[in-house]
Amino acid sequence: MSQSEQSDAVRHLRGIDLTLRASAVGVLLLTALWVLRDILLLGFAAVLLACVLRGAGDSVHRRTGVGQGWALTIVVLAISITIGALLWWRGAAIGEQTTRMLEQLTSQLERLWQQLGASEWGSLVSEQLRGAVKSLGALTSYVPGVAGSVLGIGGSLIVVLASGLFLAVSPHLYLSGALRLLPIAWRPRGREVAVEIGTTLRLWCLGQLFDMVIVSTLVGIGLFLLGVPLAPTLALFAGLLNFVPYVGALAGAAPAILVALSQSPTQALWVGLLFVGVQALEGNIIAPLIQKRTVSLPPALTLLSQTILGTLLGVIGLVLATPLTAALLTAVRMTYVESVLERDIEDEPGDDA
Repeated sequence: MSQSEQSDAVRHLRGIDLTLRASAVGVLLLTALWVLRDILLLGFAAVLLACVLRGAGDSVHRRTGVGQGWALTIVVLAISITIGALLWWRGAAIGEQTTRMLEQLTSQLERLWQQLGASEWGSLVSEQLRGAVKSLGALTSYVPGVAGSVLGIGGSLIVVLASGLFLAVSPHLYLSGALRLLPIAWRPRGREVAVEIGTTLRLWCLGQLFDMVIVSTLVGIGLFLLGVPLAPTLALFAGLLNFVPYVGALAGAAPAILVALSQSPTQALWVGLLFVGVQALEGNIIAPLIQKRTVSLPPALTLLSQTILGTLLGVIGLVLATPLTAALLTAVRMTYVESVLERDIEDEPGDDA
């Protein structure tokens, strides 16, 4: 074998070695991400909360001139006082109406289930529904999610609130520590990417907050005019579920339609038309106006991310799918599209011909 052939063979073996090592590292990283998925989701929820609190604090700082620490304190106190006052003023009524709503939903579902079982085709549908429920239960037991972890829902909520508050108080401390994991030459760009991701998450949350308030208000007015029982609670429920785009709108409509069905099928039809009209108004007028000042995501990509993360990670994955997708799109755009592809185009010599 000639010397050139030996060199080619050595280079080929080195390429295989690098490929195997990169594959092994990739498999280990994916395994670690899957094992730690619940903790990572909690961490992302805390980052999302920190971005909202920090953004609100910066807004107060710019408008009042107080220090950033005091501005953040004002924001946290304002949110705490507002929630406390709401619970003190309407907490008992909301709890009572929620209990009544759940009772009516249970009775309506039982009645519908009995009506399905009364006919031959209905029995077939009910059997299919039972199979789907069993499959969902198996999936839930296989992918426990945050709600089924050791901490439980209450403990997870406390972790997210405390972590988000600490991140909002000293974001530069944690960001600088994370950037030290990167090579020195990459750190300036890494800081730019992190700041842009934070801005994206803050704007997305702001847009969703406005959207939730508008949808809840429109639904509440419509249900009140239609004479639907428990209109305030149903409107609040629909607004909160609208935090999850598209899927939340469908989930928020179901309880209102079932409650209206207990009054009459005609009222249930009108409630369904109300939700269709509100969502058409929200999707074609309200959301585009909000997204001009916040963040816009392609609908197909949003639904696809919700389907994938909801299937793999359960309910918490479904809830966080859209902001996580927005953050990933920002990271890919800045680290790959702008820093690699477009830079290569800019570095190409111009055509002098």
